[in-house]
Amino acid sequence: MKVRLSHVYRYLISGMSDFINLNYRSDDEFRRVVEIRGEEHMQAALSFGKGVIAITAHYSAWELIPRAILLHGHKVGIVSRELSHRETSRYFNSLRARCGTELIDRGSGISRLMRVLRDNTAVGILIDQDTLGVDSDFVDFMGLPARTPVGPSQLAVRFGIPVLTLHISRGEGGKYTLHIDEPLDLSEYEGDNGYIKLTADLTGRIEEWVREDPEQWVWIHERWARRPGWAPGLR
Repeated sequence: MKVRLSHVYRYLISGMSDFINLNYRSDDEFRRVVEIRGEEHMQAALSFGKGVIAITAHYSAWELIPRAILLHGHKVGIVSRELSHRETSRYFNSLRARCGTELIDRGSGISRLMRVLRDNTAVGILIDQDTLGVDSDFVDFMGLPARTPVGPSQLAVRFGIPVLTLHISRGEGGKYTLHIDEPLDLSEYEGDNGYIKLTADLTGRIEEWVREDPEQWVWIHERWARRPGWAPGLR
C-alpha cells in the first residue's frame, strides 16, 4: 500500500479549507458539493428514539459530516476536545456550531453525552487515534494492535444505543460523498467482553476505508506508538 505524504497533506488541507469555505455558503451550495449515500440507515437507527452513536475517523473532510446530517432534519452532536491553541479551538468550534451542531466536550463526563443521546441526537465520535485520558484497549488495526477508545462501544452495549459507521470521501471535481453504513446488530456483542469485539469491528470498518484510499486518512499521528508488551514492532 503506497502512501505519498504530500498527498496526505493535500487532502487534509483541502478538507479543512472546504469546511471553512462551505460554512459561509448556502445550504443549496453545500448540497451541490456533498452527496449522501445511505441516509436511510441513519433514519432507521434514529427511529428507536435512543439517539445514535455515529463512529467515524479523521478521514478526508470529516468536519463536513455534521452539516450534511443536519440538512436531512436530524439533530447532530459531536464529541470533541479543546485544542492546545485556544484561539484556534474557539474558531473551529464557532464554525461547527454555526449550523446547529451541539458540541460535547470530551471532558464533560458521560452525563452530558447521555442527555444529548436521550434527545434522539446522532452523536459523532472519532475512534481512530490513541486518545489520552479515555478508556481504551488494544484491537487489531492494519495488522497491528492499536490502542483504541472503548467508551462508545461500552455505552452502545450497556444501553442498547444504535451504533453505525460513516465516513466522507473526496472525489472528482472536489465533490464529496458521505457514506452511511447499516447499524451494527448489538445482539452480537452481548457478554462481558462484547464491547471489545464491537470496538474491533468498528475499527475494522475504518480499516476498510483506509485500505480503499490511504491518502485520505490522516496518517500524521502516532497511531501505534503505545503497544502492549507482547506485540512486535514499536513499544
